[in-house]
Amino acid sequence: MAISRLKEQIKKIPDRPGIYIFKNLKNKPLYIGKALNLKNRLKFYLKITDGRLKRMLLEAEGVDIIVTESEIEALILESQYIKKYHPDFNVMLRDDKQYGFVGFSNDKFHKIFITHQPAKNKETDFIGPFTDIRALKITLRLLRKIFPYCTCKQLHNNYCLNYHIGKCPGFCCLKQSIINSLQLTTYRKNIKAVKDILSGEKSSLTKNLEKEMRNFSNKQEYEKSLELQHKIEKFKKIFLNARIINNDREVMIYHNSSNVLKSLQKFLNLPSLPRRIEAYDIANIQGQFAVGAMIVFTDRKPDKNKYRKFKIKNTKQNNRDYNLYSYYDRDINTKSKLDEKNDDTAMLKEVITRRLKHPEWPYPNLIIVDGGKAQLSTALKTITNYRLLITIIALTKNEKHTTHKVTLENKEIVLSKLPTELRNFLIGINSEAHRFAISYYRNVHRKKSLQLNF
Repeated sequence: MAISRLKEQIKKIPDRPGIYIFKNLKNKPLYIGKALNLKNRLKFYLKITDGRLKRMLLEAEGVDIIVTESEIEALILESQYIKKYHPDFNVMLRDDKQYGFVGFSNDKFHKIFITHQPAKNKETDFIGPFTDIRALKITLRLLRKIFPYCTCKQLHNNYCLNYHIGKCPGFCCLKQSIINSLQLTTYRKNIKAVKDILSGEKSSLTKNLEKEMRNFSNKQEYEKSLELQHKIEKFKKIFLNARIINNDREVMIYHNSSNVLKSLQKFLNLPSLPRRIEAYDIANIQGQFAVGAMIVFTDRKPDKNKYRKFKIKNTKQNNRDYNLYSYYDRDINTKSKLDEKNDDTAMLKEVITRRLKHPEWPYPNLIIVDGGKAQLSTALKTITNYRLLITIIALTKNEKHTTHKVTLENKEIVLSKLPTELRNFLIGINSEAHRFAISYYRNVHRKKSLQLNF
């Protein structure tokens, strides 16, 4: 494979986690690898001058990639593809670095463990190979918090440390506990869940858990239903389904990104796909060092070069030096003035107004603001003043400060009623806007504090 051609392909590859597949003229996989950052990882191959990887590059005709949402997901997908295609150079390189396998013992109280040399017997099932033992251990550690399982090699009298911290059901301590059939069934479900995840069956597992949660709810067993709901939420935080994200004649980048945009278009009844989405958030503490942030998503991906920061100008708190004593020495009569100063809607209006004074920035198909009806109303009025027709929604948080519902012009919709992918997409945008705003606020606060100390 010509280095010049590989360079051209790398230009089109995103800075995202995923797997890459070098193929020969017959479209047969030669080598499969994973990366936290696909672009950076493939740049590594430009520097190879000798060895087996150099031979692989000479045989390769092109490289395909599949983008995932996390390194953990890439690890699992890589294992599936290596097992499916048995690429020649993965087999050759296996001698240089021992791959890992996850073992599931078939005794009464199944145990899970990692090994480099899977034994061929009926007493243990193995999933693998996994090329990155570090990432595999992290994956199992995260899963164990959600689906506890035993790792002790032998039964013993005392409860192990993992039992005390909630990572082990205590079945390895049989002599001190009586295990009933319900506990055993629950434990076996945990083992099956881990096995399904490592086998790439996350979607079916999620559906089964959600079905079980609904069944508990229908039976009015709300405590069990809530427990399962929390488990599902934790599970979704670390695992999202692999996404196929673009398709090009030279670089195969598979994607279903348009699916979530089509879903969003249908949900909001938009005239076209929302290819450019802008989200706004305000960060301040009682008016101090108030800032605003605008983030941009283009074709479902964060477009960080187009993010913008705004230091709020029309807040009295921002126009005077911060005085610790005066801050705490306020009387009740100042409350109305303080409310006025700390009016988030006024700050939001300022940020959107300043943004609209830049017509050289393409107008979005959709604007998302953080807040409720007041913030939505402010944004709508501001846009109307500029005679623009842009759909606006607000993402509203609950008392736990978790994004809970979508506020539209004429109604509110609880996020849990939306399709999973669309719900996660909207929550992700809201979280990114909040992260960017808070990051800017902290920088402003730190600089101002340093100035006041001198």
